[in-house]
Amino acid sequence: MAMAEKFKSRLFFFFKLALAAAVVWVLFSRGKREVIESLRTFDCRYLIPAFFFTALQIFFSSWRWQLLAAVPGIKLGTGEAFSLTMQGNFFSLVIPGGAIGGDVVKMAVVCKRVPSGNRMEGAFTVLMDRIVGMISLFSLALLLLVPARELLLKVHFGKLPADPVVNTLLMWGLALLCIGGLGASAIIFFHRILFRLPLISFLLEKTRKFTSAPIARLTAATDAYACSWHLLTAMVLMTTVCVHLLAVVPFCFLLWGLGVKFSLFTVVTAVVIGNIAGLIPLFPGGIGIRDLVTVTILSAGAVAAGDAKTAQLLATAIMLVAYLSGGLFFILDSGTKKAKEVLKDGQ
Repeated sequence: MAMAEKFKSRLFFFFKLALAAAVVWVLFSRGKREVIESLRTFDCRYLIPAFFFTALQIFFSSWRWQLLAAVPGIKLGTGEAFSLTMQGNFFSLVIPGGAIGGDVVKMAVVCKRVPSGNRMEGAFTVLMDRIVGMISLFSLALLLLVPARELLLKVHFGKLPADPVVNTLLMWGLALLCIGGLGASAIIFFHRILFRLPLISFLLEKTRKFTSAPIARLTAATDAYACSWHLLTAMVLMTTVCVHLLAVVPFCFLLWGLGVKFSLFTVVTAVVIGNIAGLIPLFPGGIGIRDLVTVTILSAGAVAAGDAKTAQLLATAIMLVAYLSGGLFFILDSGTKKAKEVLKDGQ
């Protein structure tokens, strides 16, 4: 049975790789002459700041986790948090679990580095870091939706004309997705109210013998975060500026390298909504669907299709290089024995 599950996991992983490759191929094969011409005229010097700000974005993500981990008493050094973040990014691309698989590796390694009595709290910090990132991204998208309405109404797919009705429905769908994500995140901080619900209370009572200790520790960790609401608020704001909006900066340098004039608001909207699309677990690292959505919105914002595709192709290449370089941190990190055991068990 275990072998069958492993086979299904690997098969599904290769399916996702094939799907991402197919989307990227279809997207960039149409108008490939324009893409090739744009690549020829691209000023490669702009790759330097693009790589720098991509690395800076990853650093701020790791710093956020370091600060959040300190709430339940998990001490991580700045270099250690950055190394583990890079390793998580690497495994989000190369193992079947995708972004979740990368988080599992981070959990495994951080649990190995903390006292045995704090391992559950150590793993919980990874989840909390993910939640703070999503709260920031969903909130930013909601703030953009109203001013971006005119831009998003111009979005069209391929040779099909823009359909205001379809685009309005898509905007409402995105808004409901963000509101639902924010609501789901908020529930975690109001878990004690949730536990009072009859059905939840009944299930907890029936499983108390097996779950009372783990649940008590998790609720205590969650309470610690709820009491640190000022830190959570600061981390959400920092993530909005230093992670999600900073992700726009490398893209701007790529467009400048192509000699393209563009609206900053259009690029911000395209990158943010593209990153939300990249959360879909069918695409490893969001590759494929993120490219499609970002290019589509840029094209609606009067960026030539060839330039939009070239900039996104370069942005994806930079992301791949940055994430794959996380493998070096895994190889050189002396504290990854536990993660290697986890990977071996999953094969």
